[in-house]
Amino acid sequence: MVLSKNNELLYDLEDRPPANRTLIYAVQWLGFTVANTAVLPIVVGSALGLDQAGIASLAQRTFFFQALASLLQVCFGHRLPIIEGPAGMWWAVFITLGVMAPGLGKPLSLLRTDLEFGVIAAGLILVAVGLTGVIGKALKLFTPAVTGSVLVLLGLQLSGTFVRGMLGLNTGGGSIDLKSALVSLLVVTIVVVINLKARGFLQSIAILIGIAVGWVIALFVGVPSGEFIKSDALITLPELFAWGTPTFDPGVVFVSVLTGLLVLSNLVASILAMERVLGLELPQKSYNRGVAFTGIADILAGLGATVGFVPYSAGAGMVALTRVAARLPFIIFTIVLMLLGLLPQVGAFLASIPQPVGYSVLLASFCQMLGFGLKDYARMQFNARDYFVVGLPILVATGVMNLPAGSFEGIPVFAQYILGNGFVVGMLLCMLLEHVLLPKKYFS
Repeated sequence: MVLSKNNELLYDLEDRPPANRTLIYAVQWLGFTVANTAVLPIVVGSALGLDQAGIASLAQRTFFFQALASLLQVCFGHRLPIIEGPAGMWWAVFITLGVMAPGLGKPLSLLRTDLEFGVIAAGLILVAVGLTGVIGKALKLFTPAVTGSVLVLLGLQLSGTFVRGMLGLNTGGGSIDLKSALVSLLVVTIVVVINLKARGFLQSIAILIGIAVGWVIALFVGVPSGEFIKSDALITLPELFAWGTPTFDPGVVFVSVLTGLLVLSNLVASILAMERVLGLELPQKSYNRGVAFTGIADILAGLGATVGFVPYSAGAGMVALTRVAARLPFIIFTIVLMLLGLLPQVGAFLASIPQPVGYSVLLASFCQMLGFGLKDYARMQFNARDYFVVGLPILVATGVMNLPAGSFEGIPVFAQYILGNGFVVGMLLCMLLEHVLLPKKYFS
């Protein structure tokens, strides 16, 4: 048992707040999580070619399996109140592969089942990493040069998709829709202003406010929302392998496992941040359990045909903001979120969010991810060697992103998934330069 030592907290990990406060804190966790997850099914579902019913089902499954993964972590994993949610890097990979698939001649229906297998494979690797306790060695690969480049490249890779969605170009039109552009501009402005000017809980739900206000404005000016799919069933269990029986593609598996290992840095950052807030230092076995259960979370994500999961570092910010670290409200929140994942009408409601609104809040939120990448760069000395370690991957990867479709035809599909993906090319090149071709020990 680990006890918190931060006297500024209202409630420590083992404390049990009064019933009325426990309920309020649980609702607060719920609002924070919904705000950070609601847009995901719209964007990922569209990239993977899902219809409105498929997007609604994805939203339902995401809530259920996210809640189950968070419950397992807080009870048996690292045992901290940290949300296990869809990882930005994971859904970036889903979107990127969805954009690439048509050029590779792969139907999106087949890509979806490939991704089910890929996420499960990544989860199994993470379970092995957690059980063997080699997380420390694995994380040595992800230096500030690597993690900084990865976060910057994520923004560059997805910026085109985001901007097209904001301008109404992802709905099949060939020209910019001015109404969509106006709504997008207003949503980005709202999210940015609230983040910069608001304080406390209001600041933490800037995305939720941006979605709500943007949705109303979109309806007012005539930007179409997704069709609301009605369901006769009040409660439905999440479907396993909803996209079909998993299929094996070595390129997708390679990219998935690489992504799973990369998000380990997010897990460690989340636990470290929570340690600072709680005023304690967790033993290594807590980290190992956290890795293993994040692997289990990814296996659940693959079974549930949704995006891979990772502990959110924003959870520590939530605890610091509210000064409530008690596990009980968090556990109640996960149970309520699982119940929401059983209600098909909830998924249908979220799936009807107008696409320009969804893409706008994602663009605004990715500014933070880009900022984290720049912070990692700030930790470097930036001598002559570092210019090449960072510059070559960024320039080569950006060049790959701008190559015309079909540039890599004629080489095996496995290689096309790697060489045709600017994000993966940049990450691998950066790791190769950092650790093999230009190791720091020879240039210090």
